[in-house]
Amino acid sequence: MSFEKKLLQMKGLIKKEPVKKKQAKAPDRPSYEAKWNDIGLQLKENKFGWVYEKKVHYPFDFVHGNTELGQITRVLEAWESTDFEHPFKLSRDARIVFFDTETTGLGGTGAYIFLAGVIEQGADGFELTQWVLPDPSHEAAFLYATGFWQDDEKVIFSYNGKSFDWPQLTSRWTFHRNTLPKIAHYEQIDLFHGTKRIWKNELERMKLSSIEEQKLDFHRQGDVPGFMIPAIYLDAVKSGFPDALEKVLYHNELDILSLVALYIKASDLLIEDLISETSGAYTNIGKWYADLKQYEQSAVYLEHVTQERGSDAALARFFLAIQKKRAGNYTEAVQLFKEAAPNLRGQIEVEAWVHAAKICEHQLKDLDQAAVMAGFAKEASEHTQVRNSLMADITKRLERIERKRRKNIPEVDNN
Repeated sequence: MSFEKKLLQMKGLIKKEPVKKKQAKAPDRPSYEAKWNDIGLQLKENKFGWVYEKKVHYPFDFVHGNTELGQITRVLEAWESTDFEHPFKLSRDARIVFFDTETTGLGGTGAYIFLAGVIEQGADGFELTQWVLPDPSHEAAFLYATGFWQDDEKVIFSYNGKSFDWPQLTSRWTFHRNTLPKIAHYEQIDLFHGTKRIWKNELERMKLSSIEEQKLDFHRQGDVPGFMIPAIYLDAVKSGFPDALEKVLYHNELDILSLVALYIKASDLLIEDLISETSGAYTNIGKWYADLKQYEQSAVYLEHVTQERGSDAALARFFLAIQKKRAGNYTEAVQLFKEAAPNLRGQIEVEAWVHAAKICEHQLKDLDQAAVMAGFAKEASEHTQVRNSLMADITKRLERIERKRRKNIPEVDNN
């Protein structure tokens, strides 16, 4: 037997010892437990470690700014009675969770969530729950405590959460994918995007604190600046003293309460309130419903602005004219375009004249008026910056209309 065969034979006789898996060491209980208890944080243990938890109860008649939290029931009932669709439309039975986080940074591998808060409606009011990360070694326990692995039907409301909070949460969850159950998928409604749709060009800033002051009549007193929040948390973990951390918890609490109030305020505007807001806001709402193809509800808002808001209604007239055109009400559409265009500025003025010219040329067969409207479009385009394709369209339109007009001129009998 060759030497190589003897080696192979010996190798088959050797039994390999099984590799023992290293047991992950459970994170130690935080040494500053008693100190953090003083600000309402209770240390809770789950199978992944330790997490701090705080609960606050709010009765239905609790008022945040100018909004009573219990009004959400009225709002959900109002949504159920509507015959049009909208992303904010939910049933009374929906499990709604308002959600916000605080993080140690805006992104990157070194940034993590250290505070997550939710508020839900219960039988006797609302319950706010906040979870705080004792230190990074407990992150799996912290994430697990939020319950976002539970496969139940929730609707998650946030403010810029679809772009930041939830992706950040998912990223940290992925880091523990071999430990934690999978994160669940929930319906997400971002109030930041809804706020932009309603108050675009009406508000200079879309920060939640600005919305609170200008639309919710809520003014924060002694709130901790956002840029200081990561440093406050890291110092609390290092020193164990939670005094400044308590202000961070309150900051997060106010954010979440404002989400509830903002949903109520926005829903009222989207359903029935045609008094309290500016013509610009109602025009934006009308445009939003049109984008959702809810044309009848769009017309309610746009016609309100055109009939009740006078000189501020130019943009509303423009959008309403588009709907009239789509519905085949061409004469009304042209009239609305003509009323809107002189009070519009920039490219949208040019587009209004072009729309009117198209209808006069193709639907109303009024070439003289088509030439006038196209001429106004060309004149307006010379005083503003418009896209090249629109300029080319105006030029071609004028040339085509002129050819049609010459063709329709009857021959003169000189005899």
